[in-house]
Amino acid sequence: MAQSKITLIGFYNYYKAVDKDLFANLSFPTGIDKDVVVNNILLRGGEFEVLFSNPAFLENMMSVWSAKNAWTFNRWLNAINIEYDPLHNYDRHEEYSDSRTEGETVNRNMTNSESGNRGENVTALDHSISNGTGETTNGISAYDSSNYSPHDKSDSSSTGENTSTATTNVTGNDSRSASGTDNSNKLLNSMIEHTAHLYGNIGVTTSQQMLKDELDIAKWNLYNQIADLFISEFCIYTY
Repeated sequence: MAQSKITLIGFYNYYKAVDKDLFANLSFPTGIDKDVVVNNILLRGGEFEVLFSNPAFLENMMSVWSAKNAWTFNRWLNAINIEYDPLHNYDRHEEYSDSRTEGETVNRNMTNSESGNRGENVTALDHSISNGTGETTNGISAYDSSNYSPHDKSDSSSTGENTSTATTNVTGNDSRSASGTDNSNKLLNSMIEHTAHLYGNIGVTTSQQMLKDELDIAKWNLYNQIADLFISEFCIYTY
C-alpha cells in the first residue's frame, strides 16, 4: 500500500506553481553560489520527507539555518582557498627586529698653566782718547807805528783718555694660564630587521604520500557538505 508523504521537492514545486521561491530566505557568504547549493539540495534530498509540514514555517526556518551556519560556511570557504604547495610539509615565516641604543656622556675640565723667570745683563763700555797741540804768539806795536811785532810765543800740547762702563740688569717673570670645560653627549640608535621564509619537505613524509593526501582532499566538495548539512536539518532520511 502506497503511503503519501510531503517531500522537499514537493514543497518546492508547490511554491513554484504560485510563483514563490521556497529557498528565498537562504543566504550564503560571498564565494558560494546559491543556485548551485539549491539545485544540489534538491538533487541529493529532494525525495526525502520534510520535517515540517508547513511550507511557510520551513521557509522561515531556512533564514535561521543560514544565519547560524554562516561562520561555518566562511571557515570552509577560506580553508579550501588557501594557497599552498601540496608537496611541502614545512612552511615557516619569521620576522624579527633588534633595536639597540648606546649613550655616552663625557665631562672634562681642563687647566693649563705656564710660568718662567727671565734675566738679562747688559754691559756697555765707552773708551775715548784725545790729543791736542797749540801755539800762542803775542804781538806788540810801537806807539808811533800801526804794525805789530812779535813779542813772545808759547807752545802747548795736551793728551786725554776717558773710559766709562755702564751695566744694566733686566729681570722679569712670565706666567700664562688657560682653563676650559668640554661636555659632550653621544647617542647611537640602530635597528636590525630580519625576514625569512623557510619551506620545503623536511623528510618526515614522502612526496608520494603527500600527493595522495592532496587527492583525497580534492574529493571533499563544499556544495555536497552544505547540501548534506541542510538535509540533516530539515529532512527525514526515508524513501
